[in-house]
Amino acid sequence: METGDILHVLDEADFSTKMRGYDPFEVDELLDRAGQEINSLRAALKSAANRADMAEARLEAELGPAREARTETEAALVDAEAESDRIRQEATSEAGRIRDAAEVELRKAVEDRRQQLITETEELLRARDAARDDIDMDQQHVRAYCDRILAAVADLTRLAESMGTRSPEQVDALGETDHVAQKDSGSYMRPNS
Repeated sequence: METGDILHVLDEADFSTKMRGYDPFEVDELLDRAGQEINSLRAALKSAANRADMAEARLEAELGPAREARTETEAALVDAEAESDRIRQEATSEAGRIRDAAEVELRKAVEDRRQQLITETEELLRARDAARDDIDMDQQHVRAYCDRILAAVADLTRLAESMGTRSPEQVDALGETDHVAQKDSGSYMRPNS
C-alpha cells in the first residue's frame, strides 16, 4: 500500500480474496464509513480552523487598539513621570531658594536687631554717664553749699559769742559791723552757679 491521502488510499484499497477471509461487502462498507468519518472530521477541522482564524482576526482587531492604547498609556506614564520629576525638582529648587532667602532675611533681621540693641545700649551708657556726671556735679554743689553754710554758722556763732561778752554800748557800736557781717553771711548763702 502506498501512503498518501487516507481517503484516496481507502477508495483505492483492493484486498485479495481468500477463503475464510472477511466479507468484501462489509469491508467496503466499513471503508466507506471510515472515509465519511474522515471527511466529516476534516470538515469539522476546517470549520474549527476557520473559526480559530476568525477569532484570531477579531482578537487581533481588538488587541491592536488595546496595544496602541497600552503604548500610548506607557508613553503618557513616562511623560507623567518625567513631568513629576521636573515638578519635584522645581519644587525642591524653589524650596531651597525660599529657605535661603528666609535665612538671609532672618540673619539680616537678627543683625539689624543686634545693631539696634548695641545702639540703644550705647545711648543708655551715655545717659548713665551723663547722669553720674550730673550727680557728681550736684554733690560738689551740695558740698560747697554745706561748706558755706557751716562757715556762715561758724561766723554767726563767733559773732553771737562776741556779742555776749560786750556791753550794750559796744553792741550799738558794733551794729554797723553786724550789718556788714550779715551782708557777708548772706553772700555765703548764694549758690555759685
